[in-house]
Amino acid sequence: MFKAAVIGLGNIGFFFDLDPLRKETWSHVSAYTKCLKTELVGVVDVDKEKVNIFKQHHDVLTSESIEELLESTTVDIASICTPTEEHYDILKKLIKYPVKAIFCEKPIASDVCQAKEMVRLCKEKNIVFAVNHTRRWDSNYQFAKNMIEKGKIGNVKAVNAVYPSQLFNVGTHLLDTVRMLVQKDPKTLSGIASNIDAQDPDVSGWIEFDGPIPCTVISTGKREDLIFEIDVIGDEGRIRILENGVKIEWYAFVESTRYSGYRELSLMQMDPIQKNDRFVEAIYDIVSIAASEKSEVSCTGNDGFYSLAMGIAMLESARENGIPVSVE
Repeated sequence: MFKAAVIGLGNIGFFFDLDPLRKETWSHVSAYTKCLKTELVGVVDVDKEKVNIFKQHHDVLTSESIEELLESTTVDIASICTPTEEHYDILKKLIKYPVKAIFCEKPIASDVCQAKEMVRLCKEKNIVFAVNHTRRWDSNYQFAKNMIEKGKIGNVKAVNAVYPSQLFNVGTHLLDTVRMLVQKDPKTLSGIASNIDAQDPDVSGWIEFDGPIPCTVISTGKREDLIFEIDVIGDEGRIRILENGVKIEWYAFVESTRYSGYRELSLMQMDPIQKNDRFVEAIYDIVSIAASEKSEVSCTGNDGFYSLAMGIAMLESARENGIPVSVE
């Protein structure tokens, strides 16, 4: 049994559990509680009101500091669920203790230098480092990825992707998912934004992947109007991820019955996809790496670095009137 701790009791750390409409697992606390291979042993937060509400639901150690918690109990896996600007300093504190894995919320850090250093430090200490782009553990997105890898749509030729708003809070999920699906790193990115000076602006733009594979990224500008869709087009068909990942459609090019010498897309029948609990699946994945049962976690620190770097490049481009920016 791996002992787990959650640093930060915000929404993703704990409070999403209190939303009666959220039926799946939506918090780190809940994920560790549901995973049969982990035991939640403690949490850290300086907000006494949040801690008091948490105590009404869970009977585990609570602390105002990482040092106090990790010196009072063994922690094998620690989740970083604090504001992004605190991730780097918290990770540096955690690696001073014998933790086996760190599960960090997205975006991984405030800048690419911090992100690279976090990846380096965990590698140096032989600590499993995962970033919570949860769609990498989602059975529907995994199905889409596998269909593309098996050549069901042929060679990928283009991608269209849409998200509601907030480039770094929501958009990094989209950027990571697109990169996962095309299995290529970006060459250049361009961006435009109407609220460029917002704390987390809504940026639309263009990505060029090796291939070349063009990808359009559209922000609709309102976070409350949920839309998260990706259309991957190949030379033999397409995969569409719709309704925030709930629905997957597979089309194949077939001989046209309307135009001689042409092919048209036809919606193909698929067996139902068995839905998993992606957040809990992430914990099982991390545990399997920590137990040396698997070589690499499904969303690595390097994946987290790329989603952040892609977002920063799009924002930098938007500030420079759309001039393409490369990811170093």
